[in-house]
Order: sequence, then C-alpha cells, then structure tokens
Amino acid sequence: MHQRPTRTPVRTPAGVLTGSALLAALLMASVTGCSAGGDTRAAAVDAASDFVTALDDQRGADACALLVPDARQAVTDQTHRDCADGVLELDLPRVVRTASTEVHGRAALVHGEGDAVFLARSGSSWLVRAAGCTPVADAPFECVLDGS
Repeated sequence: MHQRPTRTPVRTPAGVLTGSALLAALLMASVTGCSAGGDTRAAAVDAASDFVTALDDQRGADACALLVPDARQAVTDQTHRDCADGVLELDLPRVVRTASTEVHGRAALVHGEGDAVFLARSGSSWLVRAAGCTPVADAPFECVLDGS
C-alpha cells in the first residue's frame, strides 16, 4: 500500500523561516524595493505554472525537467520510483491561481490559493525547489515536495 508523503519543512540558505517571519521578510523587502522587477517575477510565475500544468496533463517527464536536481532526487526517495512516474503520485497542486509572487535575488516564492511553490534561479530560467507548500503558524512551511 502506498503511503502519502508527509510535508517537510523548507529551509532557506539563511535557516528556517517561520510563516510569520517569512511574511515579514517579504513585506520588508517589497517596501524597501529589494524585490526583482516584473519580468523576473513573471518568469517565476510562468515556471510554476508550467510545472503545475505538466502535472495536470500527466506529463511527469516535463514536470521533472522543471525541478532542481535535489527535488528530482526527493521525488525518487519519497516514491521509490523514477521522477517522471513518482512526481505524478505526489499530492501536488494541479492548478495555479497566483495570489502573490515574491522574487529576491535567485529565489522566488509563488503563492497560490492554499499552496506555495518555491523556485530557484538556474542560469536564465527558474526551477521548482519545493512545491505543495503550506504555511504553518510559527513554523516553517510544510511541503509535499522539498528539494532544499
């Protein structure tokens, strides 16, 4: 019998951010003008949307191509299947309705309705680092897929 993967905390390079600390950091960066421009933000949203669309269309290989290497390995570790098959088994969002997007340097967070996707800049493109993430009060995000 296949067990559903548990959500794991997302750790950032600066350590663990609690839901409220992350919100405060993102708000402060947007107020001080540290976030990236609209083109970069749109590219991050497009990458998150492409990932979710690939999942919805049952295109596991395409979804895996949009993951950072550690996230691909996490899929394999959690499902005991190759990434292309395993990623379709995870309880990941299938629709992106972007509520907000924050970009800070080489990291992005795309909030949807209920779930969030963390992305990392790789060359000139964005790749998914963690998905199916929900904020937890006074704790890190919990993610179905975490390639941090």
